[in-house]
Amino acid sequence: MTQCQNCKATLSGPYCAQCGQKHNPKIPSLLGFLGEFTEAFTHADSRLWRTLWLLLARPGELPKRYFAGQRAQYLPPLRLYLLITIGFFLLLSIDARISDSKVDTPLIEVKAEQSLDVKATGAAEEQREPCDLQYTGPAQDYLLPKIKGACEQALSDNGASLSQRFIANVPKGMFVLMPLFAATMMLWYWRPRRYFMEHLIFQVSNHSAMFLVGSILVSLEWILPVALHGPLELALIPYGLFYCVKSLRVYYAQSRALSWFKFGSLMLVYSVLLTVVLVTTGIASIL
Repeated sequence: MTQCQNCKATLSGPYCAQCGQKHNPKIPSLLGFLGEFTEAFTHADSRLWRTLWLLLARPGELPKRYFAGQRAQYLPPLRLYLLITIGFFLLLSIDARISDSKVDTPLIEVKAEQSLDVKATGAAEEQREPCDLQYTGPAQDYLLPKIKGACEQALSDNGASLSQRFIANVPKGMFVLMPLFAATMMLWYWRPRRYFMEHLIFQVSNHSAMFLVGSILVSLEWILPVALHGPLELALIPYGLFYCVKSLRVYYAQSRALSWFKFGSLMLVYSVLLTVVLVTTGIASIL
């Protein structure tokens, strides 16, 4: 009797009934390996493109179908979010490097400015170095060398390394922001009762859409004339407003006026949370 190489179960056909692995004990040839790769890619590709199209063209429909049980034909929300955000921040990092090579102005620009300690008479007493920082708060022995080291490095490369660390840390900050904002949304949508995971998946879907549009925008700016960059970025604002309000109406099934009101008030909360997360991310990038 033939056994599965993975779980040692007895096989009754080409696939194992226990683990689903295909019985193929031979070492695959290069042609066979490329064939398997192509098959797996094209199979995932159809589901990926179907998900991306629904995400962009029909706001709020993807989480609605997810909680309705229509999940087999679409990528799971978290996997989709990870795929899109990895691509977006990779493009953003490449774009920042390209911009830094063309113009000496990174995302976070740092310039050296020497300061003077001044007496009461107004005469200059002593000149201080830009990174001669003072800190007497908690964990001084740990934080002060870190802050001074980050300051010296930022001055040496005009903030390019700090910009790269900040961009790399933003996705981690978003993983904190989305649950916080989803918990806040429970106060806005408490009748009928909604579970926390509904708001979280909804936020994951909306953030995926915005990062996907951002990826498309960054890619277009690489090939289009500079004169079109401004209009493209401006066009993103009305699209983002339309998308967010439309997704609220579709998923939560409320009126247009109420959706706009809740969107406006929620954006105030979102702005505060986003500011806190970005500031915290900036501090983490320095340390």
